[in-house]
Amino acid sequence: MSATQPISDLLLQKVSERIEARTGLHFSPTRFADLKRGLTQAAHEAGWLNAHGYVESLLTRDLHAADLETLAGTLTIGETHFFRDPRTFEFLETKLLPELIASRRAESRRLRIWSAGCASGEEAYSIAILLHRLIPDLTEWNITILATDINPKVLARAAAGSY
Repeated sequence: MSATQPISDLLLQKVSERIEARTGLHFSPTRFADLKRGLTQAAHEAGWLNAHGYVESLLTRDLHAADLETLAGTLTIGETHFFRDPRTFEFLETKLLPELIASRRAESRRLRIWSAGCASGEEAYSIAILLHRLIPDLTEWNITILATDINPKVLARAAAGSY
């Protein structure tokens, strides 16, 4: 097997299905170039001389935590910043959150928000800023914002809390 042996679309499809089953990351055929790039980087990080052999190994052995961490680090974007998508945050501030706040004001004054795939957390902090703007009696509310990601590198940055 040469170091330049290409990774076929069939092999990419199989490894894509395996990765999705273990991590929830989905790569459609239109994103196979991204998948191949991430797998090549993961192979290098894992010490493999060629990506093809690495991909075959992912299909023939149990995946361990270290494998999944490497894949999560190379197959996710990790891009994050405050108010990342202005149109989304405008919708949250002018439509969704005001309606949600109004519906909860009379009953429980409780909000639980999940910000999934938010890298080191700037989007979750942006949501907190919006809630601070929208709820004048914020101290009387029970609000939980859960920020999650599967990339251990960005989670370490989030744990440091330095923005």
